[in-house]
Amino acid sequence: MAAESPQPQTIHSRIAALNLGHVGRTPIASALIETEPLSRPLPLPRSQTTSLPASLNNGYTVGDPIGIEPSAPDHDYILRPAPITRIAPKKPPPALPPRKHSPRNSPALPPRRSSAALQRKDSSESTSSTLSTLSAMSVGSGGTARTSCSRTPSTDAGRKQASEFDQSSLPSVPQERTIRQVEKRYHGLGRSSIGLMPTKSTPNVKSPPTLPSRPPDRALRTPVRTTPGGATGKPPLERPPTMPARSALSFGMNKARGTSVTDSENVCLLGTNISMAVPPPLHLSSKPDLSKLLATKPKLAMSSQLPSQPVPATCLCCRDFSAPDNHAAKFPRESVPSIEWLANQLVAPFASPTDQARVIFAWLHHNIAYDVVALCHNAVQPSTPANTLVTGLAVCEGYAGLFTAIASNAGLESLVVGGHGKGAGFSPLQPGQPIPAQYSTHAWNAVKIDNSEWKLVDSCWGAGSVCLREQKYNKRFATRHFTMDNDEFGLRHFPTNKSLFHRVDGRQQISWEEYIVGPSGSPVVTPVKVYEGVAEKEGVAETKVLPSNYQIPLSAHSTIHFQFEKVCAHWDPIRNGPGRPYPYIMRIYNTDSRGGEEFRIFDTNGSIWWLDVETRLLGMKGQTVGIFTVQELGGEDARGMSVDECRRTMGRKGWSGEALAAWELV
Repeated sequence: MAAESPQPQTIHSRIAALNLGHVGRTPIASALIETEPLSRPLPLPRSQTTSLPASLNNGYTVGDPIGIEPSAPDHDYILRPAPITRIAPKKPPPALPPRKHSPRNSPALPPRRSSAALQRKDSSESTSSTLSTLSAMSVGSGGTARTSCSRTPSTDAGRKQASEFDQSSLPSVPQERTIRQVEKRYHGLGRSSIGLMPTKSTPNVKSPPTLPSRPPDRALRTPVRTTPGGATGKPPLERPPTMPARSALSFGMNKARGTSVTDSENVCLLGTNISMAVPPPLHLSSKPDLSKLLATKPKLAMSSQLPSQPVPATCLCCRDFSAPDNHAAKFPRESVPSIEWLANQLVAPFASPTDQARVIFAWLHHNIAYDVVALCHNAVQPSTPANTLVTGLAVCEGYAGLFTAIASNAGLESLVVGGHGKGAGFSPLQPGQPIPAQYSTHAWNAVKIDNSEWKLVDSCWGAGSVCLREQKYNKRFATRHFTMDNDEFGLRHFPTNKSLFHRVDGRQQISWEEYIVGPSGSPVVTPVKVYEGVAEKEGVAETKVLPSNYQIPLSAHSTIHFQFEKVCAHWDPIRNGPGRPYPYIMRIYNTDSRGGEEFRIFDTNGSIWWLDVETRLLGMKGQTVGIFTVQELGGEDARGMSVDECRRTMGRKGWSGEALAAWELV
């Protein structure tokens, strides 16, 4: 009967046949364990290098564990179990003969290199282990390919496992030494006779031969001293005396020619007295001229125009303000682009707040005029600092506002103060007239100057005066409205804010009644007429002209005392004024001498001028008497003329002068 051709099997039938082939079969590993137990656990079975013949059972290999892929059917025979061959234990090798004792010592091994010196190479020749990969796929068994790794003994011998890191085994860090410990250590080493030992091994290098001793100098040789016993010895060495402290000037500099160094200036060097020689004199003829060198240097245009800084005097009346006054005249209003620019230009050359306030005060005099038309026609309108700068016209409010605007942009502290002022249009109280209520008619400034002192200034009255009768503005620089103290300023200014008096006499404020009536307590009908231009130029205090009333009654048969004095005790007419003072005379109308003019000369001590005149000799009612300066006498300048010389010449030669003060006879 012909053999039936094999029918193709499905995947399910093949899996079922494979499962039936493993039924009732004992695993090989367990059989081996039962037949020959081992004393230690067996390692994992290694794959066979040869393929055993296997019997075909429905196309699968019998005896393989579950889960291995099937191999292809090659032969039609049954697989027999592999014979188990038992290896007889090997005989131990014969013992080695005993080693002969050698009298010679074995040579010492070379020092072992530290592991830190070993540098690994990034190549295939490193000390990494050699891994061999073997394929375990059988030829006919259909077993899976397994990979096993083996290490060569040569490479394993060079590997060592690093010990665990123990931080406690590390050496302790030495403490940081202080400066004193270091100095003490090196100081001790310096005094020690033991030399420093090298820390590293060095080759044996022969030291250079010592140099022969130098023969002593003849000048420094010490004589040999012979002892009474006949032995000779050297005298004990003595420390040289300490060098005296000397300045650089003692070494010949800044000394006159021919000056020699004294014995006290000798310097002891190495135990001998050696005097320092005087250096040769300088050749002054070859010394360059500093003024010629400075003349060749380039100069800035601004630095040549800046005024020198004034030296502050004891008071504002005696202080020289010529530098700020001259600097203020260099900036006309028409060329000023803004208030900020003007403020920087005005105060830039001056560091003193007093000088900065003065230059602003002087600039307002040169560039702002009083608006007489608006005042006389009752058309005064509120103005701003910018409007005042553009128009150049202002009343008291415009002056004060522009002053504070410039001062604030310059970094000064300034305020506008409003209140009452005894200016143009003010009439003193008449006898029996009631005191009016407080009202405001004027404005001025308070500015902080040197030493953080608040100073009251009136730039409106300092720029000029107004003649209401002629409706005319007289431009005149009245500096006294900047230099007078705050107490004198308060005689004609009463602020609405009672905290802005800033008096220097210790009083916080004064009452409105005291301000209107006057400090004497009795109302002054009309104050004495003092011509401010002459008084300010000659340094006369306006408030110290006596009598203070403008009207002098002739009914009282008595003597009238006329007196005036300098603006302050230390005011110098040469340093602060135009020069030595003029002689002063009093013009009266003597009724005993045909009613004509008569001139009396004032006596003076240099600070105060005085003159006493009887009432009956002054003149008649309605006449005016006054004080005059004698500027020319006999066609010659009378400045600095003495009183005696003026008396001898007065009345014989013609004279000319200016009025200082005037009174009316009633």
